[in-house]
Amino acid sequence: MKKKSTLLGISLFTSLGFSTAYGQTTLDAEFRPRMEYRQGFRKPLADSVNPAFVTLQRTRLNADYKGKVLNARLSLQDARIWGNNDLKTNNSKVEINEAWFEYLINSGLSVQMGRQPLKYDDQRIFASPNWSNTGMSHDVLVTKFNSPFIQAHAGFAYNNTKDTLLNVAFTYTPKQNYKTMGYLWLSKPIFAGLSLTALGVCEGFEKKTNPKIVYPRITYGGNLIYANDSSAFAGTLTGYLQQGKDPNKVFGKGYANLKAFFIAAKASYKVLDKLSVNAGTDYYSGSSASIATDKSNSFNRLYGATHSYNGSMEFFSTLPTQGLLDYYGGFTSKLTSKFSVDIAAHAFYLNKNMFYKKEKINKCLGHETDITVNYSVSKEIAFQAGYSIYLNSNSTSKYFKMVGVKTYSNQWAFLMITVKPQLYKTPPVPDGK
Repeated sequence: MKKKSTLLGISLFTSLGFSTAYGQTTLDAEFRPRMEYRQGFRKPLADSVNPAFVTLQRTRLNADYKGKVLNARLSLQDARIWGNNDLKTNNSKVEINEAWFEYLINSGLSVQMGRQPLKYDDQRIFASPNWSNTGMSHDVLVTKFNSPFIQAHAGFAYNNTKDTLLNVAFTYTPKQNYKTMGYLWLSKPIFAGLSLTALGVCEGFEKKTNPKIVYPRITYGGNLIYANDSSAFAGTLTGYLQQGKDPNKVFGKGYANLKAFFIAAKASYKVLDKLSVNAGTDYYSGSSASIATDKSNSFNRLYGATHSYNGSMEFFSTLPTQGLLDYYGGFTSKLTSKFSVDIAAHAFYLNKNMFYKKEKINKCLGHETDITVNYSVSKEIAFQAGYSIYLNSNSTSKYFKMVGVKTYSNQWAFLMITVKPQLYKTPPVPDGK
């Protein structure tokens, strides 16, 4: 039944392309296998076990429709690990990655509704993480306004675990889901090359013993961005505050009071036509060991990218409750139009003191170096390869609760192939129709 429904949906979407009076229809696919060697990926690996070699594959079929009053997108996805299905059976699960429509009210105002990725600014708070094998999408209604003076998006979501006639408790599966969520994003150009963005997010999390009570977590801040083609220099200043309740720290029958912040600065300079250098720092506030049980100062990056920041080995994809400082620098060399190399180095420190067996540990958690190589064969085929190494400090084993455990040297390598064929496309609608 599922196969018939999928084929029917694709057939209906494709059939729209036979009438150019309405809009342009595009059908494309993505095949993306990625092989990884994990010898200490996300945390040190004890030498009593063997490192992992895994192959992940993401396959997508995307159908897009663009008209004068309506845009729509349907994206089907199969995300798997090679070998997790029996060779003689097919237990794969095709999911809806995106399913939304956008009604164009006029040239500057539209409403978009359905399952869709949310991606803003440098993806610190809302991200559409391409690295992730599954991606990330929200069930949300978004109103968009666009003018030369300002851009504005306002979104709202209200979730239920199941089809229900009563206000029943919401099951947080996965745990990062919210019961309710609303946000407002603004982007304003100041002058050539300089722009200011602002983002405010209010999430609601139910009280575990009473679904009628919803606790808020409020995040607000923005970015000051400078990027001008006529200048070799580019930079970004970022800052966010968090207030309300911390759903990751239970207090009594509710949650701890939250006061946290995040600040970041990044600058890049184009030394040569094919070489640019960059440096920056990320500062996530954290909670001290002596903080009251009803309080939290640990910043949460909500639905932002995790692989793109704080090291490719993802040792801190979940931020320490003590907070994190990441000092980094590197360079990008675009040797040809098809070939580029990125090298980045990180130094990680705790924001607040951490104690191990009542003894304060050194705040330095270690250093990481990431090397990434990109090669584009054509518009349809691209290769990406990388190698990373993480050097432990004398506090790394204490942070990961692995004191006394002999570990491998922390290394990680990958090779990813991305193939994106365009299967079908109709001509765009003439302006006169």
